[in-house]
Amino acid sequence: MTAYLEFAELQAMGRRPMHMADWIAKLDEYLRLSDREVLDNAGGVSHEAALAKAEAQYQLFAKQQAQLPSQVERDFEASIEAVKQIENRRAPRKGRAKK
Repeated sequence: MTAYLEFAELQAMGRRPMHMADWIAKLDEYLRLSDREVLDNAGGVSHEAALAKAEAQYQLFAKQQAQLPSQVERDFEASIEAVKQIENRRAPRKGRAKK
């Protein structure tokens, strides 16, 4: 699909006027060229069914995001690691006297 978007960008950069009917025709050509099915109707999914599916997917996404550590938690863990590294560098080595 990125090839189609690149085509659109080239059209815009070349300042070639394109009407909606032109874009539809070009998209259909691109789909046929890439052995994809060209739809000839609006499909069979109702608006309500699409919204329900989108809401369910968003709830899944939100649940996954809630389980991830927050930025504060990530920063805190990074600070602990930094302190540990500093402590390890300061630890006396064998054979060296403490001051």
